[in-house]
Amino acid sequence: MIKNIFRRIAIRSRGERLLLLLLLSSGCLHAADTLVVGNNTYDGTMTNNKGPKGDANVTASFVAGANTIVIPRATSLQPSNIKLHISSDTGGNGNLGMIYCAAGGFGGPIYLYPQLLSSGYTYNNHKLFKTNVQGLYYTMHMYHLWSYATSSNLDFYIGDNGQASYPLDDLHSTSCSDGKTSDYQTLGGLVSDIDIEFYNDQTFNPNTTGSISLVSNGTPYLYYLHNPNPGGALSSGSRYIYQSVNLSNVYLSSPTCTTAILTGKTVTKDTVSLGEYSPQQIIDGATGVPFSIELQGCYRVSNIEVKLMTGAPAASASLLGNSLTSNNAGGVGVEIKGQSNSHYAEIAMKPNDASSVYKAYNDGTDSTNGIIGSGGSGTPASQILNFTATLKQDGNQQIRGGDFKAVGVFSMTYP
Repeated sequence: MIKNIFRRIAIRSRGERLLLLLLLSSGCLHAADTLVVGNNTYDGTMTNNKGPKGDANVTASFVAGANTIVIPRATSLQPSNIKLHISSDTGGNGNLGMIYCAAGGFGGPIYLYPQLLSSGYTYNNHKLFKTNVQGLYYTMHMYHLWSYATSSNLDFYIGDNGQASYPLDDLHSTSCSDGKTSDYQTLGGLVSDIDIEFYNDQTFNPNTTGSISLVSNGTPYLYYLHNPNPGGALSSGSRYIYQSVNLSNVYLSSPTCTTAILTGKTVTKDTVSLGEYSPQQIIDGATGVPFSIELQGCYRVSNIEVKLMTGAPAASASLLGNSLTSNNAGGVGVEIKGQSNSHYAEIAMKPNDASSVYKAYNDGTDSTNGIIGSGGSGTPASQILNFTATLKQDGNQQIRGGDFKAVGVFSMTYP
């Protein structure tokens, strides 16, 4: 209630009479329901206690189980198209960070204080923050904040305003202690949805492996919660919740295809049957036998490079030799050609030659979220690589009849 008091004071000066009008005000402030935070230790009952006794250190984690994320190469700053969703609860999953409500404060809000380490970059008007991996950054989006009898429409990106605190002034409770103004009710943890979205630039190496951590500005936590001005009798009960994020079960992997299957009309398991030929047919030019390698489970794969290796080379550097030593044919070898594709021309592959590379581009659609494991969704891409195997005369050697078996190993990378 505010009261306005007017007084007229007469002042005489040099025989003149002046009237000075003074406006005096007096009033009183009403107590308001106020939220504070702290640990889960208090004197009294949950519905009527003396507030938190200390601070709380809490951790939010990605889904249980091992997960691998795959991030492609970039030529400039770009979204990695990977988003990790975390359901955070400061009072659940072993955490002891609680929200308390009391009627004895002035209604000042809880604030969130970011401690994320800035990368100096922004994307779509959101600030990007550093991870422990060179060239890999992230944003942290928080929304759906609530607790027991407490709701909010807040939706924001942590750290978008730099290190400045963010008032959770839309967080209100309908259940406060109805006892003395110094009494509290324990509401529970602050529950929220957090999306961590990754970005990478040209300094990121797709072959980087290992775990990922979100880097702070020197603290062991990424942000903390605190009510700096609860007012009234509540100031002594205003504590802190220090929040960290654990991604120890998330591992970084290079773009990959999880399965390679040999296919073709003459293929049995891992063997391509070339048929039977007379020496003259080989000299005149044997018909090439087509076969394919189908790559399945391809995550974030764009470029594909294939090299051919063998432990039994022919005399000619372009052929696979005969690995048999009994009743073996002589003077022949197998030429492997990678057929032309949407991006590259046909190439005769030289075994054991690092410079002889068959290249392809993944034309398949990868609809996954880039996560391999329990947090994954969508369908990975597949790609078919087509080859031809042809029996040929090994240089000028005389062709001798017999059995023939060539062993070739295809080595695939995804640069």
